[in-house]
Amino acid sequence: MDLVIPVPDVASVAAMRHLHAVTGVMAGPSSGSCLWGAFSVLDRMRREGERGAVVMVVGDVGETYRDSYYDDSWVVGKGWRVEGPLSDMERFTATGAWGVSGG
Repeated sequence: MDLVIPVPDVASVAAMRHLHAVTGVMAGPSSGSCLWGAFSVLDRMRREGERGAVVMVVGDVGETYRDSYYDDSWVVGKGWRVEGPLSDMERFTATGAWGVSGG
């Protein structure tokens, strides 16, 4: 293993929702974690002047999570505020700027 990127639960949820909003792909929280990590790697590559491809595998389908991670009431009940991490994802997609706000 070359790199481990810790991803908070709320960031995983925000990322899976962002993936769905942008691509229509309804994935689960594991895929959200992968996307969050991919954005982090892309940011590091950009800052260090590296070029190359980053591949992400969508390893879980989101339909299973329709009544949990995709349900706003359920997410709020967990005490998660997805607005900050979701804003980070939207900003990165639009501008390439990655400034993680936390969650």
